[in-house]
Amino acid sequence: MRIDEIDQEDADIDWFATDSNGHILHVASGGGILPESVAASQEALLELHLYFLTLPETDSAVAAEVADGAEEASSYQSFARYARRGLFSFEKTRLHERADTRYHLVARPLRPLLLRDLPEPLAKLLRHTQLPDSVVAATQLDSARIS
Repeated sequence: MRIDEIDQEDADIDWFATDSNGHILHVASGGGILPESVAASQEALLELHLYFLTLPETDSAVAAEVADGAEEASSYQSFARYARRGLFSFEKTRLHERADTRYHLVARPLRPLLLRDLPEPLAKLLRHTQLPDSVVAATQLDSARIS
């Protein structure tokens, strides 16, 4: 079932993508519009979400652009849990600005998980949502560039 625009605007939805080199991203929507490839299937999004949250954590998350002890904040921890599982974790820069498609990096993994490391059915789902460049050195992304 498709995630309708009202639900997208009213919720902070965790979604996932891959980059041009097979790195995996976690993105918290912050009430923004989802890429169509993500909004198209609530079931696929749930399957990916459950998979990533059941992966074992490591101690390999690095905060990005964190100031004033924000690493201790619960919001950082929610992003770090994805980074500790190998995902680059981004949040919406301007929360609840529906049409704003900009996100910034909150936490990066020390040991990135790659698309080739996933079971093929999950890798296939992720290939539907791909950033055109590498995320390794990125501190920002624009979801409008995701196909």
